[in-house]
Amino acid sequence: GHAQGVLSGCHNDVDTWTSIIKGKGFNPNAITILKDDGMATPPTRANIEQAMMRMVQSAQPGDALFMQYSGHGSQVKDVSGDEASG
Repeated sequence: GHAQGVLSGCHNDVDTWTSIIKGKGFNPNAITILKDDGMATPPTRANIEQAMMRMVQSAQPGDALFMQYSGHGSQVKDVSGDEASG
């Protein structure tokens, strides 16, 4: 088993897709992985937005861009007041 709300399959998806795109010739140094495993950069809203901006801003003509998301959504009360939606 695993803790409630943890989708261990999502971590497996990241690892599988990373292997697939490396096999398709993507440069491993150009791959950004956000994963809530305590080792990689966590997939917070800010980190996801920053990674997407870096990917788009660094793109050159002829580049292939790939983004994969695996997870689930939920609503969490904004206890710090930093989200406009509350």
